[in-house]
Amino acid sequence: MFPVAKLHELSPRTRMRKIARIIQGMEVDAATGQEPDASYLGALVSLLEADGPRLDAEPPVREAVTALSRALESGRASAAVLLAMNGLRHSLLSALGAEPAEWDMVGKDSGLLDRSGVSVMPITVYLDDIRSPFNVGSIFRTAEAFGAEKVILSPRTPLPTLPRAERTALGATRVLPWEVAELQTLAGIQWVFALETGGTPLLDFAFPPQGVVILGSEELGVSPEGLALAERGLGRVSIPLAGAKRSLNVSVAFGILMQAWVAALSNGGGA
Repeated sequence: MFPVAKLHELSPRTRMRKIARIIQGMEVDAATGQEPDASYLGALVSLLEADGPRLDAEPPVREAVTALSRALESGRASAAVLLAMNGLRHSLLSALGAEPAEWDMVGKDSGLLDRSGVSVMPITVYLDDIRSPFNVGSIFRTAEAFGAEKVILSPRTPLPTLPRAERTALGATRVLPWEVAELQTLAGIQWVFALETGGTPLLDFAFPPQGVVILGSEELGVSPEGLALAERGLGRVSIPLAGAKRSLNVSVAFGILMQAWVAALSNGGGA
């Protein structure tokens, strides 16, 4: 644990940021079964309470400090303490104008998402001229969450290393393998299909045991070349919609598809 005496020496803003990171680390430890150190948490609460004027200027932080203090004093179950810890961390980050970091399954040594225990699925995703870095990041996050093996980007798709893509991916772009290649590289793959309108309804589609799904641009959909590849393979799969909009964001549609594909593989399905 970071010494409380050292926290005293930091400037108020730096101290708040450090305490938020300390609490985050304790939350990560709690996720592995390690109980939070109540006495240390109490010392952090006291340290924050001593900075009265700053708490007065940040009512949400004061409320969160009070909530954690009461949870510790009442001897509540660890779940209640963890809830109060989480509330305090988020209130501190909000007061600092910072965004919370994704910490699920983060390796302590590398600071990256830990894929060592992930069951990687033989699924590759091809991004056929996706235009938004935010959508690229969101697709990476979803692909990694479902255990995809790799993402391939067309040369006209924003790289996952762009700040806006990384911001949405929350670490997935750093651990999920990816490469840049033209559509023609998919020509020799047995199972290729496109997520596009006018295809087989999602629940009727025979998902392959492995293969590549092609995702098209937000404005134009899958390119003619991509559709031609898909038609020589497994064709198109579509998500039936009932609303007036009749369309979904590409990253949202991809999440729906991935859930269906992984469910089919988990249930022993596959073409």
